[in-house]
Amino acid sequence: MDRKLVWTERASGDIEAIVRYIERRDPGAAARIGFGIYDRAQILFTQPEAGTILDELRDGGWRKLIFLRWKIVYTIRDENIIIGRVWPSAMGEADLQTPLD
Repeated sequence: MDRKLVWTERASGDIEAIVRYIERRDPGAAARIGFGIYDRAQILFTQPEAGTILDELRDGGWRKLIFLRWKIVYTIRDENIIIGRVWPSAMGEADLQTPLD
């Protein structure tokens, strides 16, 4: 099985925005958070259903995996796991459209 983890442009941009925001206060923490989000998502290679169903995006089959205060929003399409967003939990419902920056 050749499962792939695919980060959308939006999800990659989310991580960049999160890291930039944290970096203003604590550069070391920014790097740890950025790599931590990426590392947390690696569990999806072996356990693609590890996250729970995301209520606000249930119709699209979207799920969330939590890392600290962020929701890693993803869906499973064939053998691919598509990471659609990295959404701050404090912002409430995840949105596949609204920019974070």
